[in-house]
Amino acid sequence: MKKKTVVIIALVCLAIILASTAITMYVVMNKKKPQAGATRDEAATTVAATVAAPQSTAVGESAALSTDSPTAESVAETTADATTQAPAELTAPDEMETILTQGGTSLQQLSDIGCTQLVTVSSSGSSSEIRFFECENNTWTADASLTCSGFVGSNGVTSDMHEGGYASPFGLYHIGDAFYINDQPATGLNSFRITSDTYWVDDPDSSHYNQRMEGTAEKDWNSAEHMISIDGYRYGFVIDYNTAAAYGKGSAIFFHISSGPTAGCVGTSESNVLAYLAKLNASANPFILII
Repeated sequence: MKKKTVVIIALVCLAIILASTAITMYVVMNKKKPQAGATRDEAATTVAATVAAPQSTAVGESAALSTDSPTAESVAETTADATTQAPAELTAPDEMETILTQGGTSLQQLSDIGCTQLVTVSSSGSSSEIRFFECENNTWTADASLTCSGFVGSNGVTSDMHEGGYASPFGLYHIGDAFYINDQPATGLNSFRITSDTYWVDDPDSSHYNQRMEGTAEKDWNSAEHMISIDGYRYGFVIDYNTAAAYGKGSAIFFHISSGPTAGCVGTSESNVLAYLAKLNASANPFILII
């Protein structure tokens, strides 16, 4: 091969290599690069897409989004929930509020302990006026048909109770079981029948002080009320006073039949006692307030 021909071929090859290199560099240099900034129109488009994104039905997509400020709808829902959960105002007749104030308690305290039935005993000496109130939907109402006269201890009502003091205890107490001697009365309270074996211990030195005992197998007392022997106990209910059996602080406090002052209980006529028993219900968590 002639020398001139070889040179031409070499030059052609070199030209091809240079052209290929130039084309490659041109492609690399002109490849589309990320823009440093976006135009206002592009930014607006991006924001619109971001706001619309939470409406996606894809769980994975919505969960991947960052949390933004609450929407107007979510704020409205939160406000509605708060309004729904806000406690309703407690209301009661003026006479009830007056009695509660005199007894050192309040509607809120009754609500806190879940009381929805309340018997009130307003004393004047050994006499009293007995009333009944009931709560539904945070509204207390009086049952005027149950308002009646009655009695407390012959020495009135006191905050300084002691055994044999012939006074009734001042304060708010839970209403316990109903009791009866012969025919069981209509009542929503739990009840027990008094028999010849039923005693209520009033001896402070007994381990059974201020407790009902059936029979004398565990007798360690020198004094107890033999309940069947007391005519006024034909019908009544237990007032849960001194349930901790504090020494000498009083025992056997009941709401029962009486035609005069008592030894410390609350008394009224048989018809009134039966009317109260018929109205009271253990599920209402009833209390009695003695003032």
